[in-house]
Amino acid sequence: MDTILRAAGLESYQAEQVRIHDETVIAVRPAGDAQRLLRSARAALPDHNPVLLLEEEAVLEPDYHHDRSPSDLIAWARTADVDAELARLPHFTWWAHDPEVLGTGDEGFHLDSYDVARFGEPELLVILPRPEPWTAFAYLNPYGGLNTSGDVLLAAARRWHERYGAAPTTIGLANGFTVPRPPTDVAEAERLAVEHVAIAGLTARTRTRAYARALLQLDRWCLYDRP
Repeated sequence: MDTILRAAGLESYQAEQVRIHDETVIAVRPAGDAQRLLRSARAALPDHNPVLLLEEEAVLEPDYHHDRSPSDLIAWARTADVDAELARLPHFTWWAHDPEVLGTGDEGFHLDSYDVARFGEPELLVILPRPEPWTAFAYLNPYGGLNTSGDVLLAAARRWHERYGAAPTTIGLANGFTVPRPPTDVAEAERLAVEHVAIAGLTARTRTRAYARALLQLDRWCLYDRP
């Protein structure tokens, strides 16, 4: 742990190792300087995956962890049928087909509302041992305290990374992603919007088709849900 912290310039910060099943992560208290520390850690640790954590319980409390080990979940997610897993979510058909939920696309949106920074200062910087961005959700289950499965989010994040380069930066009830290749087609954006709201129902902040129009312009996402 000390070698990793020194390499990232984090040796002066309070930190601890945390076991998640058969693997170890490093949890660092960022002391109000989270965004700068994230940039520094990512530049210094290309073989790891530093992410910010809004709620420390997701890593420090075993009750919030997945039931399966990170390695098992990652192996499953690499070949998971994402569409089939999404279809098993409660109310997925409602999100995908209800005309009132979908709207017309003309309802409007506010791009600033999709910034994860609106949800406060992260409590931890967590250094994960695998560099693939999407694998963060194998270690951190943001909705574990809601008694919902995070497996679908992991598999979806893998596909979002492949298609859009989406990479989680902040994890919690609000999950922030950077998105270097946003969707460019309205129909594709509408399918993506349904995926987002089916996993995190408070994400859109407007009708789903209007949110899809926002996704065409956004280079960041913020998936949000709460108890």
